[in-house]
Amino acid sequence: MDYDVIIIGSGAGGGSAAYNLAKSGKKVLIIEKGQRLKDPDIIQSENEMLINRAGYDNRDLQLNKKKSFLYNSGIAGGGSSLYGAVFLRPSPQDFHPGQFYPEYLPDHLKHWPISYEELEPYYHLAEDLYNVFGEKPEAIEHCGRRVSPYATSPPPLEPINKTIKTVLFDDGLSPFHLPLAINFDTCLRCPTCPGYCCPNESRSSSLNRCIDLAMREYGTEMWTGVEAIKFIRGKSNRINTLVYRKSCSTKTDHVSADLFILAAGAIGSPIILQHSKLGSKSDQLGRNYMYHAGVFSAGFFARQTGAASKFIKQLGWTDYYFGTNDFPHKLGYVQMLPIPGPLSIKKEAPVYVPLSLAAFLYKRSIAFAATVEDLPDPNNRVELHNDQVNIHHQFTEYDIFRSKYLKKKMSRLLRKCGASVVVGITSDRNQTHTAHQVGTCRFGNDEKTSVLDKNCRLHDADNLFVLDGSFMPTSLGVGPALTIIANALRVSDYLVKEGF
Repeated sequence: MDYDVIIIGSGAGGGSAAYNLAKSGKKVLIIEKGQRLKDPDIIQSENEMLINRAGYDNRDLQLNKKKSFLYNSGIAGGGSSLYGAVFLRPSPQDFHPGQFYPEYLPDHLKHWPISYEELEPYYHLAEDLYNVFGEKPEAIEHCGRRVSPYATSPPPLEPINKTIKTVLFDDGLSPFHLPLAINFDTCLRCPTCPGYCCPNESRSSSLNRCIDLAMREYGTEMWTGVEAIKFIRGKSNRINTLVYRKSCSTKTDHVSADLFILAAGAIGSPIILQHSKLGSKSDQLGRNYMYHAGVFSAGFFARQTGAASKFIKQLGWTDYYFGTNDFPHKLGYVQMLPIPGPLSIKKEAPVYVPLSLAAFLYKRSIAFAATVEDLPDPNNRVELHNDQVNIHHQFTEYDIFRSKYLKKKMSRLLRKCGASVVVGITSDRNQTHTAHQVGTCRFGNDEKTSVLDKNCRLHDADNLFVLDGSFMPTSLGVGPALTIIANALRVSDYLVKEGF
């Protein structure tokens, strides 16, 4: 074999597994379709990153029968090179979703095949590995919490956030300082963060926290600009070869290994498996494509808020996580989020807005963003047909119903904070912003209803594991990055102990 382990994808799951396996003595190769984006004129340019989408996958796909270009990371580091780095743990109850959605979930999805308690030590390892700056774990209600304090504390709240925190407290809420995988000792406090590459690597990613270390200390290799095409199975129930090609070429080549890990994302992984004619025993491969039914509310104030010049993504709250007294439906968490910039305001505004006005509004903005746990639907799927990637996705009426409720709550709070104008949108109104993609290769205890076993091994291949967000059977009430990392550390530990 050319390598002990070949990992397809360098995002949160692939990068974390690469580090853990390399540390154990494995000879690891990472295959990454994207390039490492470093150009300072691009990585912090709103026009290049968010309008021209330099950091996003240019894959030709059809979404609901229309050609589409999703905001889906297409660079080395995957989503961890562009994410907001909020490392909230899910609630232990998230692993038993049947108690919240008894009429919406079949019996085999009412409990995850593993518990929060099995993942808990790996959440702790992931937080430390990705250098999470956090305040008081006990202040985070409704979600899982660290037993010990975070290693490092975040900087004090900005003045506008002190005011907002007081308003939220007065409204009966319990806001807390977001735990962030950002090194604030070196952070430049850029007003923008999600959607951009960090200019000095202060925001933790799978690249700077795992892959670079694995390459420097353990001899791991990473090939960028190389696309994995398909796996080839040997005579036994094992994969022995990966077929690949350079992104600029039509010529294919192959490489071999004892162990393969697929971490190409909730869209990329099922495509590679379908191309390989693997993973179809249950007819669940590619199905149950999910991304949070997010809510975004922007408030515009009479005075400048500092959002255009300071890092203001500091506060979050979980008071609506399990619903409210007047709305007994599970929702998710809410956080502050920076508006990316004036070009984004101009582009996303429901009416024509001159750039000068967009710049004026940007300086007077504050935004809240929320997750609503969308539910798995087998009709929401990623499928390959004659080399054409087709995605079908529609939020259910129940998803939209809950999103609209949360939008009203957030808009009311922004007005209470002093916003003169409030604009809100739910994810069903914009299908290109696909944050927190999961599903499509879910794990389970029954091969008739899942693609992977509880250790994320493909049911029909003994040495192929899937370690990106596609393993998740439900989407949880928080962003998936921390859970993807924790699970990758769990499974890679299992692989070492089992002698793979």
